[in-house]
This record gives sequence, C-alpha cells and structure tokens, in this order.
Amino acid sequence: MQYSTLIRKKDKGYQYVITYKVANQWKTKSKQGYDLNKAGKELARIEMDAIVSELKAASINKVSEDMIGITFGQFRDKYLDHMSLYREAKTVASFKTVLNHFIGLNDIVLSKVSLSDVQEVMDNLSRIGLSPTSIHEYLGKLNTFFKSAMDEHNLITSLPTKNIKIAKVKKSTEKRALTKDEADKLLEDIAGSKYYLIVLIALKCGLRLGEILGLTWDNIDIQNKVIKVTQQWKLISEKEYGFGSLKSKNSNREVPIPIKVLPILKSLKDSSSKVVSMIVSDNKMIVENHIRVFTFKNNSSVSVCLNSLLKKNGHNITIHELRHTYATTLISNGVPFKTAAQFLGHTVQQTMATYSHVNDDMVKKATNIIDNIL
Repeated sequence: MQYSTLIRKKDKGYQYVITYKVANQWKTKSKQGYDLNKAGKELARIEMDAIVSELKAASINKVSEDMIGITFGQFRDKYLDHMSLYREAKTVASFKTVLNHFIGLNDIVLSKVSLSDVQEVMDNLSRIGLSPTSIHEYLGKLNTFFKSAMDEHNLITSLPTKNIKIAKVKKSTEKRALTKDEADKLLEDIAGSKYYLIVLIALKCGLRLGEILGLTWDNIDIQNKVIKVTQQWKLISEKEYGFGSLKSKNSNREVPIPIKVLPILKSLKDSSSKVVSMIVSDNKMIVENHIRVFTFKNNSSVSVCLNSLLKKNGHNITIHELRHTYATTLISNGVPFKTAAQFLGHTVQQTMATYSHVNDDMVKKATNIIDNIL
C-alpha cells in the first residue's frame, strides 16, 4: 500500500494526516486535538501508526474501507440488516435476541473483542438463570456471527468464542407419546376449549402448530378426506405474523382425515361457508373460501397458552408431543416408515432415526408372535 504520514501543529494542538492510495485513488485520514506537548505528539503518533496498520491489513485482506475500525455494535447492525434480506424473520429475531445480550460490547472495536469479554457475558447469562441449553444455543449463534466477521469480511483472525467455558447440557428426556386411553382422556378434558380443534388436529393428523394455524378452509378437502398442507402461519417480520412457506419441501403434503375427525371438520366447514360473504369480482358473484380456519395471530402465545391448558388438566405433555404421539401411533400399528414420513412431512431417514425405538418395540412384538406361532 502506498501511503505517507504527517504530524503537524494545528489549532493550538497536534494533528496527524495519513495520505494513502486505494484503487488508484488517493485518500486521506486525519485527526486533531492532541495536546501541544511531547505527550500529545507521542499519542498522535501511536494512534496514527495503529490506523496505518489497519489500512495495511485491510489492503492485504481486501477489507472494505468502511469496515476499518468497525465496532461490535456497528458490525452487529450490518450483520442483522444483511440477514434480514435472505433469512426467515424468525431466524433474524432469534439472532437479534442473542446479540442484544452482548450490548456491553457494542463500543469495542470488533478485532479487539477478547475471550474474556465474551466469557463475562456468558457468566452473567448463567447468573440471571438462563438454562444451559439456551446458553449453548446463544454461544452457537454468537460463534456464527464471529465466523462471518472472520471468514466473509476478514475483520478478525480468530474466534473469541473459542474455549468459552459454559455449563454442560443435561441429556434431554425422550419425547413422550400418549397411549390411546390417555389421548382420549385429554380430548375429553379440554372439550369446549377454544384450543380443542388445534389439539385434535395435532393428535389425529400430526400437523405442526404453524401448519395448523396456517390452514384455510380450502385446505380441508372433505370429499377426499384429506388436509392439504400448503403453507404455515409464521413470523414474517420482526413483529408481524402471516402466511409463509413450509419448513421444507417435504412439508408440502396431503394428510388423511381420520373418520372420527371428519364429521367435526365437515360441520365447522359448512358453518363457515354460510357466513362467508359473497363478493363481486368482474360483475360475477363468487364465494371467497380462502379464509383461515383459526384466527389466532401469534404462534408463540398460542403455544404457551395451549401447553398451560394441557398441564392444568393434568397432562404433562406439549403440543409438539401430540404430533410425536401421532407418529408413534402410526408406526407402532404397522404403518410403513415411508408412508409415516410422507404424512409427517419428513424424509424417511428422519423418521427412522427419530422413531427407531418404536421399531425396536415392533421387532420385540414380532419375536413374541413368532415364538407363539412357531
């Protein structure tokens, strides 16, 4: 890098001036206000040399000029702004939540953030009672943040998240599946609740909560006895929920409606059709049927309230475990893994890995049958 430096007196103090060449164009950086004495001049020289070193490093590593000397907070804003263009709103929100805990690092130059700086924040998260599982998730997201700074922008040469000490996560307990009697009792206990149909669809059709809340009445095909899962209700911006794409390409599917569920959905769909207004379009009267089955606005609040309702009625289970119950019931009753995977919106490999314990039970049952008949 071509450059020249100068320290001179200006406005009753010292000023440094750096002149340097970038892409065949000469530019300058300067700073003034240093005391007009030996100590002031030495401080000006030290800070000038530091800027020169950063300019040289940026030239070698091809760091954009606006990134030189960038702070943790400034890079955080750029990182989240870029992420919002290409990632789901829920993902952006989760990263923002994590990085907000590190607001104390905002004024530190990113390349100067140390292991001890990060460790101090992690220790504070433990002190305020954040679970080890959440702390591990936070560290993972922070690591991704710093890897972007290192690998994509050459702003740091090592990860300050390396060798962080945090509590070990206790092995999570296995998801619980209800027996048929337990499932029937659950439905009986919450009959009349505004969440009853959500629980019924999760338990008998295996849909995820976002998929259930994203259902419209034209997804309910009574004649062919299937639910067409084509979208989900999800966070689409920082504070707004709306229709969005499904979790994966396998999630777009048709799920059979059990015979015990069909009359309930048919009755509700018929009732809904009667109140749907006729609208005028190109001078023709048409029925607008693309309306939501459920009008809840916020997935998170529904999840919290529904799980609370289940526990209040003595059922130590979550909405997601109702879907787990559905899958377990299918496989334990001989539905092939490929078919179960299709109904769940999984790959066959995912299904076999998640429900391998069910398959083991089926092998034991088959062994007992062989012992008895042979």
